Amino acid sequence: MSHNCSSRLHTLEKQDAATVKDKEHRKEVESVSNRTLTRAERKELATETNESAMTDHVAKENHVIDWSGARILDRETHRKTRQLREFIHICREVNCVNRDRGACGLPVTYDRILLISNVT
Repeated sequence: MSHNCSSRLHTLEKQDAATVKDKEHRKEVESVSNRTLTRAERKELATETNESAMTDHVAKENHVIDWSGARILDRETHRKTRQLREFIHICREVNCVNRDRGACGLPVTYDRILLISNVT
């Protein structure tokens, strides 16, 4: 995610939507990271909730996103399968900045199973 941070944001979209979503993430993140702020302004900004969890992370941690190092982990055109795959990626990531567990709605029981299967 950044040059000095191991956190990751997982989002899976249809191929055409992924480009649009990437541009939306960049625009919002850059609106926060490109501003010169005082400590008080930075502190206040960190308490706000933005549309993107990535923007919240940048504001709170004062990190810079390495956009050139960003990569697509998975692609899926079928909505339900895409939501399940996104959930799996979120559960397997230790330093995940996603606010939620994805849209597939599987019980919390699966979190531990997926985390363990990622380690072995």
